[in-house]
Amino acid sequence: MTAREIGATANLSQGGLSLITDQMSPSACLDALETQALYEDAVRFLAHKLPARGAIEWAVKCVRELEAPDRRQRPNEPLEAAETWLLAPSDATRQAARQAADRSPDKSASTLVAMAVYFSGGSITQPGQPEVQPPPYSAAKMAGGAVRISVVSYDPPHTAERYRRALALGRQFDAGLPTEPKAAR
Repeated sequence: MTAREIGATANLSQGGLSLITDQMSPSACLDALETQALYEDAVRFLAHKLPARGAIEWAVKCVRELEAPDRRQRPNEPLEAAETWLLAPSDATRQAARQAADRSPDKSASTLVAMAVYFSGGSITQPGQPEVQPPPYSAAKMAGGAVRISVVSYDPPHTAERYRRALALGRQFDAGLPTEPKAAR
């Protein structure tokens, strides 16, 4: 996709859309959004630029690193289910991620990550029902939302720094750097 197509799909703000030129590459657009401190737009853009799996990996990494320290110590079934799917993607692990999100009393960034897994592909109806595919870009929207929540839900005075860290983490997936699978926690 072109930078304009990604920007339109990602539902960028008018300010973000106004930065995009016809000749601009998606990477240059991401740089421009970050340089102009349009961090929410940059996160949305990157989440839609990445393949669904990359966006989900990025969201998991952000939640693990940027969540409040006290939350990192607690069991997190939705996030663990997303990590399990990353290690062994299948319809069973995708469905398990949805179930973990449904059971979670804490509707937070990790719940969005689990739902991004569920909406990453495959039918969103119950087994045995006619298949219905998820709406386009649902996984990207949820993964981007998880990244934004992980940034803003802790340490508000340092939000800009936290957005820059999240974008740096996301650029690793955008650059195609190998990521090492981690055992589910």
